[in-house]
This record gives sequence, C-alpha cells and structure tokens, in this order.
Amino acid sequence: MEWHRMSQVQVLDGDQFFDKGCIPIHVMIAQHDKSSSHIYHSHSFYEFVYIDRGFSTHFFNNKTTLLTPGDVFGVRPGDVHGYVHPKNAILYNCLFNLSALGSDIDAIKKLPGLEQILDEEAFPSWQRIRLGPAVRKDAVSYLEKMRLECQRRSLGWELKLKGLLIEFLVLFSRSYLEQYTEQEAGEYRYTQYMYKALEYIEEYYTESIRIEEIAAFIGLSPDYFSRMFKQYTGLTPIEYIRYVRLAKAAELLRKPDISIADVAMQVGFDDQGYFSRLFKQVIGVSPSVFQRDNIIV
Repeated sequence: MEWHRMSQVQVLDGDQFFDKGCIPIHVMIAQHDKSSSHIYHSHSFYEFVYIDRGFSTHFFNNKTTLLTPGDVFGVRPGDVHGYVHPKNAILYNCLFNLSALGSDIDAIKKLPGLEQILDEEAFPSWQRIRLGPAVRKDAVSYLEKMRLECQRRSLGWELKLKGLLIEFLVLFSRSYLEQYTEQEAGEYRYTQYMYKALEYIEEYYTESIRIEEIAAFIGLSPDYFSRMFKQYTGLTPIEYIRYVRLAKAAELLRKPDISIADVAMQVGFDDQGYFSRLFKQVIGVSPSVFQRDNIIV
C-alpha cells in the first residue's frame, strides 16, 4: 500500500515498551485530544485498546469508525491506525507479544473472536466489540491491575500479569460471542437492544433516521431507548448518528477523486454548507483540508 499526502506513519517497536529479560506485556493509560490527532502508527506487537471515556473517530487500515466508551478492539503487528481529532478520549493500551502467553497461546487462539487477531495467518479485519456496563467494570479492573503490576513489579508480578492478560482475553472472547449471537434473555437483553440499535444506524445512517423509528425497530419506547442509549454509548442517538456520518465522510474523503458535495450526499447531508460547518466543528478542519492531507492512493 502506498500512503500519499498522509501524516507520516510512525512505527513503534516493542523495545520501547518491554524491558529486556521481562515478560513482554505493558499496560498504560493514554489521553487523546485534538492536539494528538492525525498520528497514524503501526507496531511490531499486538495491542488491545479499551475506550474508557470520551470519543474519537478512528482510522484502521483505510476504514474509519466512531469509538465511544465501552469499545474494545485488537490491533495486529503491521496494522496502521490512529485517532482522528479525538475529544477527551481516555483509553487503556494493552500491549504484548505472543510469547508472553507461553504454552497457552494455542488454546487462546481457538477462542471466538481471537483467532482473527492473534493468528498470523488469518486475514486482517476490523473488529470492534462493545462491552455492556457490567462487563466494563471487569475489563477496567483487569487492565488497571495489569497497569499496576507493570509499575510495582512485586513478587510474582510476571505470573500475575500473564494471568490477568489471559482473563482479559477470555472476557473479550465472551463479549464477542455475546455480541454476535442472538441471545435475547436475562442479563444479555439490555446489551442486545443496543446492538440492534447500532446495527440499524449503521445500515440507515444515510437516511433521515428518527429516534422513534429506531425505538420501534428494537421494541422500546423512544424515551426509554434514548436514556438507555446515552448510558451505553455516552452520546444521545442524534449525536451518535451525526458522528457516524462524519466518520463515514472522513473515510470517503481519503479518496482522491470524490467531491465534497458527493461525500455530503453519500453520508446523508442534503446541505453541503451545513455538512462542511459541522465537519470542521467536530473534526477540527474543513473537509477540503482533511481531504488534502489524508488522500490515500
């Protein structure tokens, strides 16, 4: 792939994060805001990212999506990704080499959702899991404990770190299985409502979507749906739809042969002027400047 007129891609090596002779696992907290935007990078290690607060459009191997609290995703060595004009995004970065998992690696690769990320021969693809409120507490607990073990290095810290990483990966796999199955009862019902709503938005974001239509589709009252959606994503349904459209617009603007008017129309904006103002307000630059600096050929 040739990268043209894009910010330089930074390559991160494991030596920057893993101490020689120690288990290659490192967990840290990072904050991204507009000043850290357009920093695209790849790395020689595996990474799982958990979004704790804030939101950001995110670029991953030519695909742009919206990240909100509770989102978690894996990145393979060589994948190019970056945060496009994030807004107060607080996230956990869990970095590791496969050697850290030792003899457990083959069993872990067989878990649903992990083979696509951890198997070097699998076809790379974007895979984002949205964790429900209860599971988020467990995810943060594992990540925070790993972060502290990396810092304190008390007796047995490497064994503890490996065990916590495996627990986190199992949590990811279970959440993957939950998200991509049709369970509709018990503790999963709340989460499944939101999955259906998000899928509906992904399919119809180019149209004039009304909250009442989404609520009716998933079988909830508009008021209850709106409250639940805000609790789950940190955004109102209208805000989320708006940011999804802008994320899709950012993806289209990386094409060199598309006009801003066409982009606005394709993502659901009838008024090009309004689209351009909103894009600059949220992303931080005008669509034309964004396209100039981010074209991929």
